[in-house]
Amino acid sequence: MNLLLIDSTQARLVVQLAVDGQVTVTKTCDEQRQHDKNINPLIKALGVDKFDAVAVVTGPGSWTGIRVGLAVAKAFAYAQKIPLIELHDHIDVNEAMRKWATGATVSPFAVKPLYNGEFIVHNKA
Repeated sequence: MNLLLIDSTQARLVVQLAVDGQVTVTKTCDEQRQHDKNINPLIKALGVDKFDAVAVVTGPGSWTGIRVGLAVAKAFAYAQKIPLIELHDHIDVNEAMRKWATGATVSPFAVKPLYNGEFIVHNKA
C-alpha cells in the first residue's frame, strides 16, 4: 500500500511516500513561498505514479501553504479515487494509517483564521 503524505503548512515543503506504514522516501524543499511550483516535482521525485491514499496536514500554518497542499491532495484523491486523510500539526504516519484503516477520511471544505496570522482547515461537522 502506497500512502502519499503532504505537509505544505510551513516554510519547508515536505512530501513523503510510506509503503505499508513505513516512510521509504522523503523529499523536501526549503524555497519559501514557492510551494505551488515545487509540490508536483517533489511528488514526482518520490518515484510512484499510483497511490492508495493521500494524507495532508491541514494546519495550523500559512494560508497559501494550506491551500496548495489541500488542493493537490484533493486532486490526487479525486483523480485516483482514493481516500483523503486529514492530519493535524505534522506528518504522522501512524495516525494516517489508523485513520485509513478505520475509514476516517474527510472532505475539508474551508480554511479559517486560527491565531497570529496562521490558518487551519475547518471540516463540515
